[in-house]
Amino acid sequence: MLAITQINFNGIDGLTARFVAKPKLTADSVIVKMSTMPVSPTDWKLESDQHATNENLAQLPRIIGIQGAGQVVEVGENRNQSLLNQRVLVINPAGTYSEYVRSTNPDWLFLLPDAVSNEAAAALSASTALTLKKFIDVSDADNIVLTGANSVIGLTLLQLLHNESRRIYPVVTSESLTYFKEQMPSLTAYTSNQLPQLTGKTLILDTVGIVSLLETLVARTTEASVTSIVIMKDPGLPNFTFIHDDFNADDYRMFIHQLATGELKPLINRAFPITETKKAQHFAKETHSRGRVLVAF
Repeated sequence: MLAITQINFNGIDGLTARFVAKPKLTADSVIVKMSTMPVSPTDWKLESDQHATNENLAQLPRIIGIQGAGQVVEVGENRNQSLLNQRVLVINPAGTYSEYVRSTNPDWLFLLPDAVSNEAAAALSASTALTLKKFIDVSDADNIVLTGANSVIGLTLLQLLHNESRRIYPVVTSESLTYFKEQMPSLTAYTSNQLPQLTGKTLILDTVGIVSLLETLVARTTEASVTSIVIMKDPGLPNFTFIHDDFNADDYRMFIHQLATGELKPLINRAFPITETKKAQHFAKETHSRGRVLVAF
C-alpha cells in the first residue's frame, strides 16, 4: 500500500512516498481504508526537529499523520461487527497517511453521521480550541486577546466562545482582516498596531508563537498574562503558561455532533491528492491561514 513516510529530519522535502505492507487484521482491531487526512503543523515541525513537540512521534521511519477519515473495511472478531462499511474518523498516532490503517483502540474510532462529510471530519481541529476555552472559563481576566484569530484553531475557538460575555480582541495580520470579517462578521479584528490600550486584567492567548508580537501586545495592557500553545519555554513574558491539549474521546464525539447539527462550522481551504503531500504541507505552512488544508486518496 502507498504511504507517506518520514525517513530523515530534512524537512518537508525529505518526505517519501513508499509502498509498504498493508496492516494485518487482528482480533481486537479494525482496518480503515483512508480517504481524507488533514495537513498538521505537528508533522512539518517533526520533519525538521524530533524535539519540536511534546509528542513522542519522531522515531524513524514513521508514517506521518495522526487523524483522518475513511471507511472500515475489515473488523476483528472481538470488535463490534456493525462497524463494517461504516465511515469513521480515526485517531492513530502510528500514522494515517497510508491507504489502510489498523485501529486497535475503540476510543480512537468515531462513527460519522451522514451530515458530516469525510472532509469536515478530517478538518476537525477543535481539541486545542476546547483546551483554550477551558482555560478561559477559569480565568478572571477582564479582556481576552487571541493571536492567530484567523487560523483554524482561532476561528474554532471563537465559535466555541459565542456566549462569552467578556470583551474579545482577535488579532490578525493586515492581510487576514478581510478573510476574518468574512468568517466572523460579528467580531472586530485588530492588527497588533491597532489593538487599543487595555485596562484591567488581560489574558493573551497565543496560537502563533512569535515572541515579538506578544511583547507588542503586552505593552498595550496594564496587567497581562500570556498563555501559549506553541511556545513551550517561558521567553520572559508576564505570567507565562504553556498548555497542551489532552485527547478526550467524549470531546471528539461532542465536536462531531456539533458538526452534524451545524453548531460548529468546518473550516476547509483546499484538498491536495496524496501524491502532492509535500506541496500541501508547503502550501499550509507558507500561506496565510484560510482554513484546513487536506490531503486525499
